[in-house]
Amino acid sequence: MSNKSGHGVHYGHSLRSLSWDGSDNKTLSQELISSTIHEWYDAKHRETSDEEIKLVNSAQVNCCPYCRSSSVIRSGFKDGIQRYFCKDCRHCFNPLTGTIFEDKKIPVSEWVEYLLHLFEFHSITTSARDNRNAYSTGKYWLIKVFSVLKHYQQNIILEGNVFLDETFYSLRKSEILTRPDGKKYRGISRNKLCVACGKDGKGHVILLCENTSKPSDHSTWKTLGSHIAQKSHLIHDGERSHHILIEGLSLTSEVYDSLEIRKLKDEDNPLDSINEIHSLAKRFMRQHGGYNRDNLQDFMNLISFILNEPYDRYEKIDLFINMALNSPRRVKYRDVMSKKQPE
Repeated sequence: MSNKSGHGVHYGHSLRSLSWDGSDNKTLSQELISSTIHEWYDAKHRETSDEEIKLVNSAQVNCCPYCRSSSVIRSGFKDGIQRYFCKDCRHCFNPLTGTIFEDKKIPVSEWVEYLLHLFEFHSITTSARDNRNAYSTGKYWLIKVFSVLKHYQQNIILEGNVFLDETFYSLRKSEILTRPDGKKYRGISRNKLCVACGKDGKGHVILLCENTSKPSDHSTWKTLGSHIAQKSHLIHDGERSHHILIEGLSLTSEVYDSLEIRKLKDEDNPLDSINEIHSLAKRFMRQHGGYNRDNLQDFMNLISFILNEPYDRYEKIDLFINMALNSPRRVKYRDVMSKKQPE
């Protein structure tokens, strides 16, 4: 499958393949380029290490990933990885079966650099280039990341001083609705998607889609009602629908006129920390401009995961890998990467 990056570079199935590979008439410069590319590729795609085998084999296997039966027994090893057998459905499997690492053709360790780039807000294109992977691999892995983080924000509750504001993301050009005269709707229209951003004094962050173009009492309560602690102090711009949170959660309220605070310097703006998150998120989304808007919440889950603790990037990678190893998230390539799938 051939893919094209935003810079007009075509990525084939493997970035190790060069057009003159296999030729007996390579020039000296082509020989040099080939040996260098293959050296880079081999350095990026090492064999499964003893440390990885120990990690995989340490995973607790209590049931069959196929039928959920607890009637499982150990069934030898393959390439150092413990295998299991289900006495009910008769399937064999290993600790990675049913996780995003299932059917891996490359070591789990290669995810370390991919995640490092992703958590530093790299695009799929730059990450694929740096990791010597095909663009399609980066896109597929991103979908796997989404699956692990699907419910990440479910239990995040902001408390104390809670800063809250909304921002809006445009639909794709092909999805934009126009007025009868052919002109675009102005202001906050049905061509926008609302995302609520909240942050508390402890640094906890939520980014949640309200699944509407303009906040309403219903959408605001449904989206945020379970994510703010009772009797917290809400610092906001006076969006009309916020009253449902203030009344329903017994919040105290501190309101700032959005038109007035825009005139302030960043250090004087009480909602500057929220504005910084909005700006960061929109820059990241611009790097994925062709994304399917149905995946907007998936991107927001990822950004929330990046911005929340642990703040050390290596501790964050450690947290993610352990979440993935202990999360039954089977993501098949053919299901999510068919040609009919939007970007």
